[in-house]
Amino acid sequence: MQREIWFHKVLWSYMPCHLMGFVVMAAVIFPTIIAINLGQMALDALGYAGADWLAFPIFFIPAFLFLLRVSKRHS
Repeated sequence: MQREIWFHKVLWSYMPCHLMGFVVMAAVIFPTIIAINLGQMALDALGYAGADWLAFPIFFIPAFLFLLRVSKRHS
């Protein structure tokens, strides 16, 4: 069974070329942004304002790796 093509490789990145490519990106990006913001607000509320940067790598890196794997698989 052949995989559907949702992304095209352009130079060193992948660009969505199908509706499902945009849907997958939105389904990962929007919850990641919300999680980063909630994590920063929680750290600030707990008094760790200097650790606001911590929520970014915790949520961004797994989301980035997941999207990279999906885009490679569906290109």
